[in-house]
Amino acid sequence: MRGFFCVILLACLSWRSFPKVENDTFQEGEYARYRMHYGFVTGGYAEVSVSEKSHQIDGRKCFHLSAKGWTTSSFDFFYKIRDHYESYVDQASLLPLRFKRDIKEGGFKSYTEIRFDHEKDTAFYTHRNKQITPYVVPDNIQDVVSSFFFARATNDHQALQTGDLIPLTCFLDRETFRLQAKLLEREEIEVEGKRYKALHFKLLVEEAGLLTDGGKVDFWISDDKNKLLLRMESELWVGSIKADLVEARGLRHAQSALLE
Repeated sequence: MRGFFCVILLACLSWRSFPKVENDTFQEGEYARYRMHYGFVTGGYAEVSVSEKSHQIDGRKCFHLSAKGWTTSSFDFFYKIRDHYESYVDQASLLPLRFKRDIKEGGFKSYTEIRFDHEKDTAFYTHRNKQITPYVVPDNIQDVVSSFFFARATNDHQALQTGDLIPLTCFLDRETFRLQAKLLEREEIEVEGKRYKALHFKLLVEEAGLLTDGGKVDFWISDDKNKLLLRMESELWVGSIKADLVEARGLRHAQSALLE
């Protein structure tokens, strides 16, 4: 279950380092809440949000992205989770400048920070012990939170065809992961009693040069301009767990994918 929830120096850096990205998908103040459940049993909740106020890092205006996940009090007895991921993303390029992860899962605890230097293609990884280690990363690297928002903003959902692949590259736990989201189909799904037009994707992960199913992770995105995550389903050793949208506000566009 660990990691399920499962996310720059100067303003004058080169065009290669900070490409301009047009974002007409999300905005400051966006908030989404999800119910994590095994069948009818609620195991916890998650929140994904964009701060209502921008932040300044190294002279660049940034979105502050946050993803939190926690188990309910009844599930805390079996396996307590309190996870928090934060990403500070340059608003012009949607590249991450800072990333923080604070996870508490069962008896395991970890706090890490990453500073991204996109000019030098380097990620400076800091663990709780304050040891800083540089890692060479590909151009325009993302973290596990920013990658989702980047994919939402930079892909034309209307142009996608069944079988199309969306590439994602992110850095986490001292490693670079190359991912692809494969569009399986367009369909209507019911989420928490509401029906949506949705795009159904499967997550593929590159391992030893091969693309695997990423632990059988499927997700559904609203088929409208918001491209909002509606559902994520993952096969774990304890069975299939789903995260379903229960609340969304502060969206940039009307929810035209909502049918009822």
